[in-house]
Amino acid sequence: MQEVPVRRSTRTIRAAVAVAAAAMVTLTAGCSAGLGGPASSRAARDGVIRFTFAPDPIWDYMNETGIVDEWQRESGYHIETSATWDEFGLFAGGHADIISTASFEVPGLEEQTQRETVIIGRYNAERSRILVRADDPAQTLADLKGKRLGVFTTVSGTLVWSALLKQMHDVNLADDYQVIVADIQNLSNLLARGEIDACICYPDLSAGDLREGSVRPLYDGKSSAELFAELDAPGHDGPMGNVFVARKDWVDGHPGEVSAFLDLWERGLGEWQRHRDDMIERYPQHFAVETPEDIAFMKDYVAQHDWVVDDVRFDQKWAEDESSIFDLMRETGVIGDDVTDPQFLPTRGVHQ
Repeated sequence: MQEVPVRRSTRTIRAAVAVAAAAMVTLTAGCSAGLGGPASSRAARDGVIRFTFAPDPIWDYMNETGIVDEWQRESGYHIETSATWDEFGLFAGGHADIISTASFEVPGLEEQTQRETVIIGRYNAERSRILVRADDPAQTLADLKGKRLGVFTTVSGTLVWSALLKQMHDVNLADDYQVIVADIQNLSNLLARGEIDACICYPDLSAGDLREGSVRPLYDGKSSAELFAELDAPGHDGPMGNVFVARKDWVDGHPGEVSAFLDLWERGLGEWQRHRDDMIERYPQHFAVETPEDIAFMKDYVAQHDWVVDDVRFDQKWAEDESSIFDLMRETGVIGDDVTDPQFLPTRGVHQ
């Protein structure tokens, strides 16, 4: 069994002060499958893409079904992969050309690695939701001021929820809640047992408790991305929980590799749309489900709330809408005015 760490960022929200004083809950998490193989120690070179990615069902599926090998033969490019949850570390060490992270964590990535970056593709929306116990009468998180709020990190999706909650209810996570950091895969169970009063939780890591009906989502089950689109960027599908980020100097010098990488992931997203149920059955560990009942629940849930985007490429309008999450976070005091928007490389609708 392996504890699942969360992505890091040097940017902090004001809630970090409260978290530092809160009780830290450490519990054992579910097993996770990796991509396999050690990190590449080779320097960047033409024709090779060094890609570091956390364990992922679409990537596993493309490898096991021969799609990656086929792409390498047809494109003439070779992809070297590294399996790790510490994508930042390998990127900082110069052992990766492309990694994934949340779009709103890219400024922290640049600060931490001292490398100029550019977002070249999108993958999935920030999918966390706020859950409460099923018998709790709360209609919004504002009804639970002063209560215990479980989070899996003070950054990542907590940043987005901090801005949204300030916008919707004029509440501040640090001042208005007892913020408790707990293991990402155990939050909903802690909630069901009454050890916390609400949580910012991933739906795929809460399947058993959601299926059993011991917990329920607030805000009509909407994720942070769905609420952000509704309130601030109509029609948008972000902010993104994962985008593909590359070193800018590498992108500038390797346009062919960038385009080929996006072609590969375009194929992967199409495979997800066609074989989503098969992937959930093949790789239940990626969705924190084990029993047939939970697997069936997750299939149905994802069919209704799919967080994977349809197209890895994006246009300038999409980049502008995605950047507006930074406007909201600055306006609500979640990040400082000195935090700049990330750089984007729109390729949809652009002649290649």
